[in-house]
Amino acid sequence: MGLFTALLLGIVLASTFFSGINIGADTTAKAALNQQLERVLVDISVGAWYGTVLSSANWTAASERAIQVSNVEGVEIISRFNTFGERESNYTFSRIVGILGDSRVHDGLNVTSGASSLGENETYVWIGSEDVDEIQTNDTLTFNFTLQSYPQPEVTFSMQLKVAGFVELDETAYSLALGAYTSGNGLEPIIQDFKPEYYGNLLLVSWEKTFSQLLDSVYQLGPQYSPIQTEILLFLDRDKVINQWDIGASQESIQRVVNQIENQVAEFGLRASSNLNQALSSYLILSLGMRLSFIVVALPVFFVAWYVGTTVSDVSFNLRRREIGLLLARGCSSGQLLRLFLSESLLIGISGGLIGVGLSFLLSPYFVAAIGPEFGGTSPILTLDIIALTIVFSAAITLLSTFRPSRRAARLPAVDALKEYMYIEEAKPYRQKWPLLALGLGAYKICMFLLGVPSLAQYFTARPPPTSNILLMILLGAWIVVDSILVPLAPLLFFWGITKILIRGSLGFQTLATKVAKLFGDLGTLATKNLRRNPARAAAVAFLIALITGYGFQTVGTLASEEDYVVRQIKASVGADISVTLANLSNATALKTEIEDLSGAASTTLEYSFAGETSYQSLSLTAIDPNEWLSTAYYEDEWFTGDHATSAFNQMLLDNYTIILGRTVATGLDLAIGDTITLTIGVTNMKLRVVGYFGPATTGGSQPVFRPEEYVVVSRFWSYVPAGLYLSLNQTTYTSGEILVKLESGANGTDLAAQIRDFESNDIAFVSSVEEQLQEREGNLLLTGVSNIQRIGVVFSVVAASVATALVTIVGLQERRKEVTIMNVRGISFSQLLSVLLAEALAVVIFSLVLGIVVGLIIVNGSISALNTTQYAPLVAHRMVFPPDAILTLSISLILIFLSSTLPVIAITRRYISKLVRIVRA
Repeated sequence: MGLFTALLLGIVLASTFFSGINIGADTTAKAALNQQLERVLVDISVGAWYGTVLSSANWTAASERAIQVSNVEGVEIISRFNTFGERESNYTFSRIVGILGDSRVHDGLNVTSGASSLGENETYVWIGSEDVDEIQTNDTLTFNFTLQSYPQPEVTFSMQLKVAGFVELDETAYSLALGAYTSGNGLEPIIQDFKPEYYGNLLLVSWEKTFSQLLDSVYQLGPQYSPIQTEILLFLDRDKVINQWDIGASQESIQRVVNQIENQVAEFGLRASSNLNQALSSYLILSLGMRLSFIVVALPVFFVAWYVGTTVSDVSFNLRRREIGLLLARGCSSGQLLRLFLSESLLIGISGGLIGVGLSFLLSPYFVAAIGPEFGGTSPILTLDIIALTIVFSAAITLLSTFRPSRRAARLPAVDALKEYMYIEEAKPYRQKWPLLALGLGAYKICMFLLGVPSLAQYFTARPPPTSNILLMILLGAWIVVDSILVPLAPLLFFWGITKILIRGSLGFQTLATKVAKLFGDLGTLATKNLRRNPARAAAVAFLIALITGYGFQTVGTLASEEDYVVRQIKASVGADISVTLANLSNATALKTEIEDLSGAASTTLEYSFAGETSYQSLSLTAIDPNEWLSTAYYEDEWFTGDHATSAFNQMLLDNYTIILGRTVATGLDLAIGDTITLTIGVTNMKLRVVGYFGPATTGGSQPVFRPEEYVVVSRFWSYVPAGLYLSLNQTTYTSGEILVKLESGANGTDLAAQIRDFESNDIAFVSSVEEQLQEREGNLLLTGVSNIQRIGVVFSVVAASVATALVTIVGLQERRKEVTIMNVRGISFSQLLSVLLAEALAVVIFSLVLGIVVGLIIVNGSISALNTTQYAPLVAHRMVFPPDAILTLSISLILIFLSSTLPVIAITRRYISKLVRIVRA
């Protein structure tokens, strides 16, 4: 491989990553923005100020004014009226919604039975309404409501609606009808699950034929306020007002539209508000986080590219000494040589950038799929900005990596340039003060990670400062700033310092390598001679491999641990694979049996939640069947202390007057296992024996939460009591309930949750599924995009490090071609020569891999320990895990780095020997 080819390959690798990750980030950013905007159902809402009462004609005129504003492409009026039992029938709470004939609600409306359209004083009943079973087509529903109109007396209205039919609504239509126009920050679905208990009966009527008359009747009375909520919904041409590349300008453009609309409708006493800006603000913050993560992830790849360029340039100019000497002898000045070399570098950089852009565009579907799997089919976006940035980046990194070697070569005296061999490493005295400083600072932070305190700022946030002395506080504050800066730099400083000191600055590593090389035989000791001749290059290789290895273990370990935490947190919040929250408990046992009979349900259990009181503490109690709960619910052994969970629950099974007490309460009352606690539940006083503790055993988690305004101490974690104790209370206390469901192996949680939702039962409030929540999280790019960028960054960093190690090994062997040939001519066989060269390479590689692995694991463990050391310890704690996919990734990374330093040695050595044999035979 030519030296310029090696330099070009390193630049192409870096530019491909740079361009590819930009293409992937831009493509997925657009898809993520669209995902955010899809959650905003109404762009701008126009409503009345408090006390403003308008007629239907006023509302119609205002909507006609609003549609005239530039970039407004759709408008509709919607009205809502809530009744609170003020009617003649016995129906519960109802919400009556007036929609236009061309309303977007109709797009998601399906008439299941009855008339195909609404007439005057006719209504559609949503099939999910609470009283749907009691309502028939052609029934007349009567509603009464009272209107205050001071100083006039109260006026009572009577509204009669004929049931024209029943309708289904999709989530969008349902949200529009209820007024849920946006999901807030966009990090959760618009409606995860909706049930009638929260909205009673939902009735749809014609705005033009029915609701307008009601509006006019109220308007004629001139009340101080109207019980009818009316809004104008505006829909913008988003392609014209939103530019994904400039969110700030997009927000300004939307605000201008809002201002223009308000100007048009101000005379009616109306005001406008944008629902888009909040979504854009959330996207802007999170997208900036993605960009920052991209920069951090890209740094190792950029460093590798710089290192390869510098090393290859050093060797290249060393092998071009005679050419340089001849040019100097013929009158070329040092400046001319420098410009010549830099021109060559510039051409290589531009060529590498262009090739990188082409490769990145071909690979962009993989980049997009890696960053956001759900957008794997999205067309890649390659802009002129990315092309220009990539070329500038490639040229810049090439010039930076070749400038010092070019300047050193250009300043070479003509006599030295014509020498057959010249030592190319810097001749200036080696100074250890900077490596010692770097090693000291890096080792300090590594030790802090080892102690579980990676950041002093985080540590002192939850704890009081150790001193009140002002001078010491100032010094401590300054050191906290330095400590925060060192957090991301610790591995780099540590690796750079230790490799410089051990490999370049002393003979200790060489001596150790000599002892290890004896395993390859007596010729193995020859391997260390090159290390002594080129310690700076060996130190640089060791630093590179250790840095990439440590970075890989740190990133993969942190991501795997965070993913494990998220999954466990979701399972803990749901309580099992599926949880069914009950609206009432009258048919809880029968419903539990019905759910357990479903295909895919392995077991079920009931949980009853209610409150208990001590003399100064309020407790949250959960009553369970110990046997069923242990086999169904999700729990971790670490949550239960004092006694093992199984043993504690077995004692509850034998004695109803036992309790697994929340640890915060146990600490506050200083209760040990076997002690009793007196509780008041409803109107019943009882003594319960403590058989275990529930909650984290850390210092932060064991402290009770004191609320001075209530003079009570509230437990942060609930306590468990037997179901038999709850049944003995005879429903004398307010209780809520849940049914927990454990799935059979391989069962689909989403399908089973859908089957439960399809039950024709008003006893179910809502259903939560672990599988659904995980799918929702994975489908939200703003939540997973950063971690996906980090994963692809690890892959590229390892590949870059492997290619760099291979290139450095190859150019190093090219530089030693004559030495290898002479050794073979003097009788050293191919296998012996290979042993010498492999021992030389493996000494550096093994040392670097071990160093990188150890430091990476220390940083992961320290970061996780710090997350768990909070003021109020969480129930679900972070833990360091390496699942099979993480182990596979790291194993492949180590193998690649190992092979990159050995395969080139085998290939190049065989090539040299074969070439020598052909010459001898000729």
